[in-house]
Amino acid sequence: MTINAKVWTMCMLLSVILSGCSRYQVIPDHLAKQVNAQLSYEQVRNSPEGYRGQIVVWGGEVLHAARDAEKTTVEVLEIPLNKDHFPLEGRASSRGRFFALDNRGEIIDPAIFKEGSKITVIGEILGVGTEPSNKAVYDYPVLAIRDMTVWEERTRSHYPFAGYSNYYGYGSYGYRPYIRGARVSGSQS
Repeated sequence: MTINAKVWTMCMLLSVILSGCSRYQVIPDHLAKQVNAQLSYEQVRNSPEGYRGQIVVWGGEVLHAARDAEKTTVEVLEIPLNKDHFPLEGRASSRGRFFALDNRGEIIDPAIFKEGSKITVIGEILGVGTEPSNKAVYDYPVLAIRDMTVWEERTRSHYPFAGYSNYYGYGSYGYRPYIRGARVSGSQS
């Protein structure tokens, strides 16, 4: 084999390997510049009306999802996100709850949200919602969904090298279980 053929073959192999390393982009390009990354859940919970209209990225565990004639409402136990916008493990790190509303009709069936599933919501702050819970009334921040990812854990059998490691990672992002994101809302606004 000539040197040119070897170089060409290596380039092809490298391109095939690198194409398998592409990362799922949680925040779509059309929303990336609108997101206020410095705005925390606590700030909005304490003063929701002051942040109305801001776009945030929050995540957590689905507690309940329901649809009525006008909208789909997802009640989420807020859990801080890691650098990849994936909810960290453990409910103990939660700082409260929030509601994510789809009033555009993009979520046809709330059954796609299994209770306890992890989600990441990119949403516009609408204000505060009041909900009775266990004989008390609580105020929760309310987001209008602009985009959403539902995270599913994959089993190790989906990976050719699963016997060697059940974790993956990219540089300083650290390591986490194999996960796959599925975009729920494909809004372009």
